[in-house]
Amino acid sequence: MTTYAISDPERARLAPRRAPTLVIITLYAVICLIWGTTWLGIKVAVTDLPPMLAAGLRFLVAVPILVVICRLRGAPLMFPRHQWWFGAFVTIGYFAVPYFLINEGEQYISSGLAAICFATVSVLIVLISVPVLGTTVRPVQLVAVVVAFAALALLVAGLGDLVIDSWWGVAAMLGAATMHSFAYVMIKKHGSSVNVLTLNTVPMALAGLGLLAASTVGGELRDVQFTPSSAIATLYLGVVASALGFLVYFWLLQQLSAMTMSFIFVIFPVLAQFFAVTVEGTPIRPIDLILTLVILGAFAVVQVSQRSGRATPTPAADPLGPVPGSLGEAELAVIFAAAERAYPEEACGFVRVGGVRVCPNAVESQRVDGWDGSDRTLRTGYAFGPADLLELNLSLDSDDPVTVIFHSHPDVGAYFSAEDERHALLDGEPVYPVDHVVVDVVGGVARGARHFRFDRGAGYYVESLSYGSPGAGITAERRDG
Repeated sequence: MTTYAISDPERARLAPRRAPTLVIITLYAVICLIWGTTWLGIKVAVTDLPPMLAAGLRFLVAVPILVVICRLRGAPLMFPRHQWWFGAFVTIGYFAVPYFLINEGEQYISSGLAAICFATVSVLIVLISVPVLGTTVRPVQLVAVVVAFAALALLVAGLGDLVIDSWWGVAAMLGAATMHSFAYVMIKKHGSSVNVLTLNTVPMALAGLGLLAASTVGGELRDVQFTPSSAIATLYLGVVASALGFLVYFWLLQQLSAMTMSFIFVIFPVLAQFFAVTVEGTPIRPIDLILTLVILGAFAVVQVSQRSGRATPTPAADPLGPVPGSLGEAELAVIFAAAERAYPEEACGFVRVGGVRVCPNAVESQRVDGWDGSDRTLRTGYAFGPADLLELNLSLDSDDPVTVIFHSHPDVGAYFSAEDERHALLDGEPVYPVDHVVVDVVGGVARGARHFRFDRGAGYYVESLSYGSPGAGITAERRDG
């Protein structure tokens, strides 16, 4: 095997200026606050506006902002021709019908209860993934789901004489949550190759126009009077909840682990309930508070159990046995070919049992000016785009999770740089439960690769395997320490 020198000056040059922890914490609080107040905004909007009209106007306010962002980012507006059917599904199944149901439901229940009902998305995704993606559900998750829905039924029944006029409101909200959960699973199955901006912009525009047309045909526009409160609520839902919330959420998705992001679904219902009590004047009793905490606690158990069941591969004790977690010849051939095609830029992607996914290097297009201050280029760094991040995160909840993230080093050697270390770890823990493979490319030819695995005792990634060059035959050698 070739011995690679680790250049300290190169480490220093490539070291990223990662977003400060305070910025990440602040924006995490911002997205929780946005999603927590969205439900109060919907309540205000549907007080004066019909539900279809309110949903349609919200989308039409947000779309111009997303179009501008698409143009600035170079993201395509249209779906690939062979996926137009999927674009139609997203338009109807993710935007038009669910958001009509959300607005319809909030006419009958408080904004806090609406948020709690919709937060069932976090557990419904796990259940729907079983028949659609072939995933498995652990017994503790089934128990948590039963507890959550039983507590929700008791909460709704107990609030019957206080804030609910019809069970239709709860049914509409749970219907919207179910449709969103199914849509998320279908996006994971069919939409991983579609840019996230593309996934939202045109479907949101078509849904807005469709809801507006349906509202007109249904006679909702007759005698509609826009009040200052409904106008402000619509602008807030379009600009802040839809456009700004979208940007902040996917930026955080690049910075934090999937588990950390999933707890937004536990936090925002608490905030929504707080605003329902303090602003909307919704009465709440101690038993209602206890049931709410039980529901959200059960949601948290489902999320934690889904992720704790995945074990990070560890080296085998027998040095003469097969190397565990090593990449096969076919996988390495694809990775080496991608690294050579990308030269002199860095290639990147990830590996699942189902195959190797070679991803576009989005380090420049995904950089957020003024937030991370990074000056990395395609030659000195890599980053996944939103669509690839979405697949990576969703895979971690499946039976075929990403196990290896790979990238190449053009002309500097296959070492785990300070940049790689800082992006792979957050507060001393791996951002994703995966190994990392770094490919050495010199003059456009892949010379080999090194496999790095997190060492909990040391607190950083250590080299565990090395791979030969394609010309010499691809083999795996175990490294001692």
